[in-house]
Amino acid sequence: MCEFLLHRLLEVPDVDPRPGMKYYTQEMEEAAQGYVQFIHERLERWKAAGQSPEVFVEQRVDLRMFIPESMGTSDCVIITDHDIEIIDFKYGMHRVPASSLQLRIYALGACELFGRLYEDIGRVHMVIYQPRLGSVDEAEMDMDELYHWADEELKPRAELAFAGQGDYSVGEWCRNCRARRTCRELAAHQLEIARYEFTEPPLLSDEEIADVLSRVDDLVSWATGVKEYALQAALDGRRFEGWKLVEGKSVRKFTDDACVAARVEAAGIDPYERKMLGLTALEKKLGKKDFQNLLADLVVRSQGKPTLVPVSDKRVEMNLASVEFTAENDMKEVNENE
Repeated sequence: MCEFLLHRLLEVPDVDPRPGMKYYTQEMEEAAQGYVQFIHERLERWKAAGQSPEVFVEQRVDLRMFIPESMGTSDCVIITDHDIEIIDFKYGMHRVPASSLQLRIYALGACELFGRLYEDIGRVHMVIYQPRLGSVDEAEMDMDELYHWADEELKPRAELAFAGQGDYSVGEWCRNCRARRTCRELAAHQLEIARYEFTEPPLLSDEEIADVLSRVDDLVSWATGVKEYALQAALDGRRFEGWKLVEGKSVRKFTDDACVAARVEAAGIDPYERKMLGLTALEKKLGKKDFQNLLADLVVRSQGKPTLVPVSDKRVEMNLASVEFTAENDMKEVNENE
């Protein structure tokens, strides 16, 4: 979708993929249109700065100079007189920083591909566009700095990993690793939390609670992944000591809804209920623009429920004084009403 709409902006012939898209939604198209508008604005900014930008869409890059047998495809590469810009579209809900390993590697591939053709390029810009999070994250590096990192860190580690050597390293990258469900290093890391031996929370120090908070989501995700892996392995015939496969809870359902409705109506009972679509469903049905024009004045956003997040999260920290004041006013209003 992004490729087609970007080609249309650039007046490049392309086949409209929407008629054959199995999972097409209006939200998807609006997200892709936002991405294209963002790139259009970047191009205009470069032009206003006296540059002559060129755009390469879904650009294939060769990474074998740094990582054995590795290739990649960059969503969008913009080349100017002195800069390379890598823009990556992320539709997921997991926040990805522009300084991520993936974008640095794509930037290297683009530098290898275009650096020799544009000898004056000295700066690399990296951008992650995440419309469903309302996030645009940016980072930049000198090309010399990027190549130094590649030679000193990326290439040696990639060669060790490709040879099956080197040390296992646990980090946020584990969420995308195919071995995460059976990796001993990850298991040991996750189970370090067991040292607290189910101590009651009030008996933990603030430092220990902070440690638990930093691990608990990944721990739950990892444990769920292990269960899914074990279930699939059991379905494939493997047996785990003390465990067995059984049939889960069954759910009753009608075999023919139209026939059911006809019989119930014949008995003099209305089998249907009328219910208004929810806010999100109506927004998808109308499209964001029509929804805004038609219903914006009837929408109110309640205060979000307080939640703990890492300090790296970009949301503004809550003001506890204002929260307490609001809570006191709410209670006062309830008492007065009673």
